[in-house]
Amino acid sequence: MTDTPNAEPAGLPGDRPADLPGDMRVGEPVCPGAEVVGEEAEPGCEGSDRATEWPADAPASPADVLIALRFAGRAVRKAMAEELTGSGVHVGQELVLIKLAHLGSLPVAQLAKVLDVEVPTASRTAQRMEAAGLVRRVKATNGDARLVSIELTAEGAEAAEVVRVIHERVGERLTQGLDADQRRELRNILWQLAANGDALPG
Repeated sequence: MTDTPNAEPAGLPGDRPADLPGDMRVGEPVCPGAEVVGEEAEPGCEGSDRATEWPADAPASPADVLIALRFAGRAVRKAMAEELTGSGVHVGQELVLIKLAHLGSLPVAQLAKVLDVEVPTASRTAQRMEAAGLVRRVKATNGDARLVSIELTAEGAEAAEVVRVIHERVGERLTQGLDADQRRELRNILWQLAANGDALPG
């Protein structure tokens, strides 16, 4: 595959990896109680030299959990961006590759649904990936010419396998210190949080 700069245009999923504070440690909160200001600025930590100590067995409020989740999400995006550098796959495109490798060809509207993005965003991503030779358009098998799906090309399938290996590597890196039972519990809790979010009105 041809290496391309690892930067996806604005508006695509996961396109804003950000660095974690250098002194961030497991068991420490991020300026608890401070106001969250926008996507790029984490909770009111400007000017602080060190996060307040947060014992691992301290009570956790819903706000504490939310702050920890936001920084965990940043850690995931940062690690994925680092691993994808030089792979020819942009941040955000790896999700498309994994979904298509698992589910086969999908209409763009359905792909948008499984990626939890708007249809125009999924369509633009598919167009860029088609131009890069990672996916191709296929007509619907039911004869309706209006329905077009996308599927992986041979190069896309190869890229999906690279992404799968990267996911394993990043997963191992970010779950250091967790045993199999803790990983399973964490996975189930995160999926429950995702389901709770999906159930919110609007």
